[in-house]
Amino acid sequence: MRDSAAYTKRLQRLIPVGLIAIDGAVMFLAAFLAAGALPVQDFAQYWSAAHLVRQNPYSFQLAAEFERSRGVLAHHPLALKNPPWAIPFILPIGLFSYRVAFALWDVFSIGVLIIGMHSIWKELKLPASAAPILLTLVFGPTIILLILGQWTILLFLGITIFLIAAERHRDWLAGASLLLVLGKPHVALLFLIALALWIVHTRRWTIVLSGLLALLTASLVVQLINPHIFAQFWARTMQVVNETESYPNLGGMLFLVSGVHALALIPQIAGLIWVAFYWKHHRHNWSWWEHGTLVILCSVVCSYYSYPYDEILALPALLIAYANGNRRLFLLVFAITDLGYITYISGIAGHFGFGYMFLWWTALGWLLTYVVSQRRKGNFIRAYQTSA
Repeated sequence: MRDSAAYTKRLQRLIPVGLIAIDGAVMFLAAFLAAGALPVQDFAQYWSAAHLVRQNPYSFQLAAEFERSRGVLAHHPLALKNPPWAIPFILPIGLFSYRVAFALWDVFSIGVLIIGMHSIWKELKLPASAAPILLTLVFGPTIILLILGQWTILLFLGITIFLIAAERHRDWLAGASLLLVLGKPHVALLFLIALALWIVHTRRWTIVLSGLLALLTASLVVQLINPHIFAQFWARTMQVVNETESYPNLGGMLFLVSGVHALALIPQIAGLIWVAFYWKHHRHNWSWWEHGTLVILCSVVCSYYSYPYDEILALPALLIAYANGNRRLFLLVFAITDLGYITYISGIAGHFGFGYMFLWWTALGWLLTYVVSQRRKGNFIRAYQTSA
């Protein structure tokens, strides 16, 4: 009887592992097939950079030659934009062919999103629910992220780890997680400013020390591989700075409509002014769940240089708004905004002549979703803080 009971327990433990393995295999196969069917997109720059790190991962010419030699043909050469300290995180994908690497990256991305959202829900001691998973899977930016194989998934991972670690006072982990955020700092600018103000106010200098150690270690690793990497990155950055492209966000639309490039900076400037006042008002009762997630959402809304896939950073704030707010209003505005993504991804928008700028308004839609649903603001967050 005891042996039978022990066997049953082992079987019960193995079933979830088996189901996860099967799901992972199915997702890998789907992503592998998609990599062959979809046009070559952003992921190619990370994959080629992993191979070209000893030469120059920021070179358009080298990237074009390498991608062409491997049969990975994009509409135009794709060269890395992320800073050198981000490169160690993409080196492993250089061990695989493009399609296998793309499939592994997508499976990893789905896992990070689902586990991250579930962890936030669980961290706040909310009742068991499928809401974190469902919200993630029907979220338009998630689909765009997976289609492109974008780096922003690591930014989401870094922010999620920071939120949990900071509230648990695990400052070494919180600081180290910021290395992922610094791999794409322009999208999280308001978050980084609020973080700096919070660290000074709370004197949690361990986070700074841990973050600097992580940054120096990653930089040293890539510097040893390629001693010229920072000079190459600087040359690449100057090309990006001199671009006058209109990005699919609020600032980009202001530029597109007016023809005045300086107007694209207005949302970013407004965001900087807002976060200063917001911090001043809430600094004595600051909560990364209640206040920090809103700052992260506003970072995306106000960013000068961002794309729709960067909007996955809105997920923590939206999850909290759903859990703690008026769910009918939340679902209504969420569905309307998500409909924009359905219209774009399905090709309906393109059929009527709309290009990539069609989604310029969606970050504002997620912010509106958050705001209109906040009728019971802070209830479970205060309960969480009291129990913690």
